[in-house]
Amino acid sequence: MRRVIAVMNQKGGCGKTTTAVNLAGALVAMGRSVLVIDLDPQAHATLALNGGLSSTPTRTIHEALMRRGDLAPVLVPVEPGFDLAPSGDDLFFAEREIGHDEEGEERLTDCLRVTQRTWDFVIIDCPPSLGPLTFNGLRACDEILIPVEIGFFSLNGVGNLLRSLRRYRRSWLEEKRIRAVATLYDRQTTFAREVMDEVRAFFGDALYTTVIHRTVKLKEAASFGVPITRYDAGCRGCLDHMALAAEVAAQGAAATRDAQEQEGASAAHGRLNLEEDQGDRPGHAVESGSR
Repeated sequence: MRRVIAVMNQKGGCGKTTTAVNLAGALVAMGRSVLVIDLDPQAHATLALNGGLSSTPTRTIHEALMRRGDLAPVLVPVEPGFDLAPSGDDLFFAEREIGHDEEGEERLTDCLRVTQRTWDFVIIDCPPSLGPLTFNGLRACDEILIPVEIGFFSLNGVGNLLRSLRRYRRSWLEEKRIRAVATLYDRQTTFAREVMDEVRAFFGDALYTTVIHRTVKLKEAASFGVPITRYDAGCRGCLDHMALAAEVAAQGAAATRDAQEQEGASAAHGRLNLEEDQGDRPGHAVESGSR
């Protein structure tokens, strides 16, 4: 059964694309087939994977979105079992084109529905904003993954994001499983440990146990255009993303069991409830700014 995960956060610099690309690479290393869809006009996921491409992409996800068609013509292979639907400059114009369409949010959903190829996971790298492209990713996904930087503004940014999602109030959005992962963690600082405690309290069971540590190896891998699994399989950044991939895979299996046991019921465990006001309760470490 294919799982579609939208990686999103409207705050820049939180490790969103790094998480999307390296989670995908780790899942491939585990033997899963993965498609990465780069919905960000900045094309950072495309750049972070271009070291594995045999040629520069000439067709992008924009083409598929405009014709609501099969993704196959725009796909480029990264490695066996790992494909990319690349982004490009033409996607900058898509927000306006999609925004004028009453059913514009359905375009990516339509593309996935008519695409004949199948993957175990589809990872969508959304833009750092709540515009038409991001809502395409949200509409198409089964799950939303929010990377949360362990920094001063982290919970404030997540609170704003959750409030925005609540205001959006689409019925289908309430059915999405929402999870979070802590990123850019520097365990050597007291402040980071304080913020980490606040993030755990804020998200509860919706926060993955795995923590992505701040490491220069992840930046180096991106500069070479390869996931961390292909750049340095023994480094901390790779081990973190392999652990996250294992959690993601296990969580999917658990969700399937829960759905079978509680058909038609809402599973609260490991899921943020948009009815709750999480966005208004960041804790003292973030508010005080103590370092």
